[in-house]
Amino acid sequence: MRHPDRVTQAPLAGAATRGWAALNGALNQQATGLAARLLPFYRRHPYGGPLGLFTVDMRGAYSPEDGFFFNRVPKAANSTIMATLGDYSGYSKRFSRGGKKSRFLRPARMSAAEVARMDAEAFRFTFVRDPYGRALSAFADKVVRKRKQARPFFRWLGRVEAPAFIDFLRFLEDGGAMSDAHWAPQSDLMLLPVAEFHLVGRLERLEADLSAVVERVFAPAAPLAIRRAGPRTDSHRSLEGAYTPEAIGIVNRVYAADFETFGYPVRAS
Repeated sequence: MRHPDRVTQAPLAGAATRGWAALNGALNQQATGLAARLLPFYRRHPYGGPLGLFTVDMRGAYSPEDGFFFNRVPKAANSTIMATLGDYSGYSKRFSRGGKKSRFLRPARMSAAEVARMDAEAFRFTFVRDPYGRALSAFADKVVRKRKQARPFFRWLGRVEAPAFIDFLRFLEDGGAMSDAHWAPQSDLMLLPVAEFHLVGRLERLEADLSAVVERVFAPAAPLAIRRAGPRTDSHRSLEGAYTPEAIGIVNRVYAADFETFGYPVRAS
């Protein structure tokens, strides 16, 4: 079967994707406005990006006990970092469901006093990833394994059999990049201005950067031993073979802000 492209793609599927994006954008504007008036964190740090507020709110993890604020980015060692923080921290918010990703405070649940304390005292950090590797890892983890996050892509594609990486990239460029945080631009997941983070770590130097976080926040007696968590895709092993000139060009366009914001090198297409 020939892979669909943006010309041959079913018109109704493309229209549905764009219609959902428009609806989500309208609802997001309303939620963002309400949050900026009602919630202390968003009064102090309004979110101005294109993602839904509740999607992006999940990306914040604050521990008033340990004094850190972590801006989580899916597909950038997020599970490993959260598991490590959970191993060292004894903090758990009220009514926590027990999982390490839900133990810490989300921004929407922070009081005015906690926001002020975070601004004044917390070690604020995030971790990001080379956009080429992140897009391929998202495809391998969520699309190839047919996870629920990939449902908008399969609706757009019109089938679930044999999805190709270039199909996925075409979906992202056709508006699908905002359908899920696992492939949304990392710059759109930032809850604080990048300049306000004390550390912007990179997956490509995970051990050194995560060790710096643990030493700064927890001051452990022994060196950090990273416990890997979350699904492994080993996408770096197939990175070169997956990237045709068309694929490089799409990633360059979809994630242009990530390349500029985080300083990753842009490949020529």
